[in-house]
Amino acid sequence: MKKALSIVLLVTLIISAMTFPAAAEVDVTSWATPAAPTATPSATPTAPASATAVTTNVPAGDVYTVVSGDLFWKIAAKFNMTIDELAKLNPQVKNINMIYVGDKLIVKAVAAAPAATTPTATATAERKLYHGFGESANYRIRGEFKDNLNITTASVIFDQDGRIVDLTWDVMEITYALFPGWLDPAADQATKDTFVASINDVWETKREEGYAYDMTHLISKGAADNLTKKEWFEQLDYYESFFKGMTVAEVVAWNEKYTDANGRPYKMAYTEKLTDADKVVTATFTAEEAAMLVDVTTSATMALEDPHSHFITALVEAYEAREEIK
Repeated sequence: MKKALSIVLLVTLIISAMTFPAAAEVDVTSWATPAAPTATPSATPTAPASATAVTTNVPAGDVYTVVSGDLFWKIAAKFNMTIDELAKLNPQVKNINMIYVGDKLIVKAVAAAPAATTPTATATAERKLYHGFGESANYRIRGEFKDNLNITTASVIFDQDGRIVDLTWDVMEITYALFPGWLDPAADQATKDTFVASINDVWETKREEGYAYDMTHLISKGAADNLTKKEWFEQLDYYESFFKGMTVAEVVAWNEKYTDANGRPYKMAYTEKLTDADKVVTATFTAEEAAMLVDVTTSATMALEDPHSHFITALVEAYEAREEIK
């Protein structure tokens, strides 16, 4: 287990009352409402194999066909264009965060291969990356009881425009079962010291638990019985890939628009699971938005901001704490 997270957890343990301030609300009042996100991101976006020939010598006004894994900003970068330049050449694209495999985009000519693969000093100087780390701790409360403590973390790399280049979310879920002897008033100091020394060997984040977390019940019941048949870390992997290329404001707005009362994305891939209230809202979505949600909910249905974990809050904190990578 990562040492940085162990230190955080140890500090958490020392706080005798085990209380944390309520997570701050996400303030998006100063952010413009963005467009909906890309409908079909791949789990591991990669440049299409056919793109090499296209990007080395493209006549002005040539047509590029969108392939799996493409994002609008990635296509712009591939042809040495800004997002605005690509958008102006393609006024038929009403929402740059919603393009699909097979779509045709007009792209401008790029320099010959040597120039395309050897960026100028000016272009290199304009490319900046920033890293931010965010953390949010909260209890999940069931009835009158606080049954576990969740420490949600977000480690994010942003570009100079504030867009997500890389994102890793994780959660340490701390239950009373992880405190043998510690909460016993009769326990002596030696018992407590032994417990603290064992933290690195016993405690794991949900990512570290992997399939053993068993959100699918594959281990406990012998067959996955959740909607997506995806484990916790697999669903989070999907979200992390899906949000690449967006700003934090866009992620926040997406989460507000496309999730239900429980914070989960509207289950358009499982329409029988939609409540009457859900159906009223989803009836207002365009065909493209509905298709996007079908794609999302075949891979991930868990909430990104609910009493269990505060992924969005941790992401916002990471952005606010970002520092340039030198």
